[in-house]
Amino acid sequence: MVSSSIILKNQIILSINQFLNLYHEIDRTDLENILTLDFDLDYSVLERYVNSQRICPIIELARPEDAEEISQIFKEIYKGTYPYKKMESTDSIAEMIKDPNYYWFLFKLETGEIVGTFGSHLEREKKRGFLYGFVIKKGYHKVIDIFKAFIGCAIYLWKRYQKQILIWYGEMRTNETSSQFFTSIVGMKPVAFFANKDIFFNKKESDILQVIYDQDVLKSLRKKKQPQIIRQVLNSYTYINKRFQLGLPIIKNPKLNINQEIVKDLYEKIEIITQEEEHGNKWITILNKTSKSFFKFLHNPYSKNFEKSEYEVKSLEELNCFLIKINNLIEDMDINYFECFVSAYNVEHQKIFHNFGFEPRGYVPSWKYDAKNKLFEDQVVFNYFKDNLDKNMKVIPEVKELLDILNIFEKSSRDLINF
Repeated sequence: MVSSSIILKNQIILSINQFLNLYHEIDRTDLENILTLDFDLDYSVLERYVNSQRICPIIELARPEDAEEISQIFKEIYKGTYPYKKMESTDSIAEMIKDPNYYWFLFKLETGEIVGTFGSHLEREKKRGFLYGFVIKKGYHKVIDIFKAFIGCAIYLWKRYQKQILIWYGEMRTNETSSQFFTSIVGMKPVAFFANKDIFFNKKESDILQVIYDQDVLKSLRKKKQPQIIRQVLNSYTYINKRFQLGLPIIKNPKLNINQEIVKDLYEKIEIITQEEEHGNKWITILNKTSKSFFKFLHNPYSKNFEKSEYEVKSLEELNCFLIKINNLIEDMDINYFECFVSAYNVEHQKIFHNFGFEPRGYVPSWKYDAKNKLFEDQVVFNYFKDNLDKNMKVIPEVKELLDILNIFEKSSRDLINF
């Protein structure tokens, strides 16, 4: 029987290793015991959020036949407004359950009633795992021990994939503090702010990116080159460096020698390719066929955002040209939010993004995996948002510190710039 306490007083967890060391006696062959919630918690630091007398649910791995029940939970809780529509689709959820890169957990009562669910996606090539969709049915929020349910799933996943998935992350809503607090307690720390990224219940809402790392990802597996950042990124870096002790960056203000005649010529030659996805989503690729350079992102029509951006360019002129086209698309398609992760070692690219109206709102160490060199590279989150932010966001102190250092209410949405 597992008897350790997952939370120790005054202990700050900053890595997957620290978290799992609290359960070092659990072998991979014992993982099924975790799904029976056969472990203890120290509730002394959770009194504000959890009553230790709440019911501990039974955790089970979902089967394809459970997909309809899962989709109904999302529809019921969000009244059909969940912006990621595959969570409302029985067929899409069933396909995810069958896919070995996805895990869906069910939370049940002893009567067999399903009262909640939780999902995860293994991004194996990136060595990252995405946690999402933690939902509990109405009427059970203050009945079920949701923290213990979350802990059980986290131990199961993080132990099983300890050598394969070295980063786990989630995007926490700012409509309440419980999920931010629970994930922070187990070591998932806030690193970036996604302003007005989503729309829930027909209302714009911001998200917080929270991340936990294997300790080697921030040490031996992190790129040795010193980060080079523009001054506008320094606040984000300072916040992260305070927690992870990354060392000092190099601050630069590069002079951009961009040939506008080349940009103009490129603009006439680039193509926009769209690839329809399920549930109305579509990939948009801006392509220079001559050089094979591209800028690709996913359009979510329900949150009216561009996300999951990736790009490769061979010149500053190409990047300049692509961002002109993106700004035009943002305006033409009435987009609320755009984000892109930019190399923390390329100050020219950072400056171009900033010149076009995109603000740095997060520094994410060791985010991008370089498979060739088997190292992780730091990234800077640049994003744009439309309209005013909700000044009544509900955030934990760690998140408030990030928002304060980013001056999010003083430096609100900027006008996009075209050249």
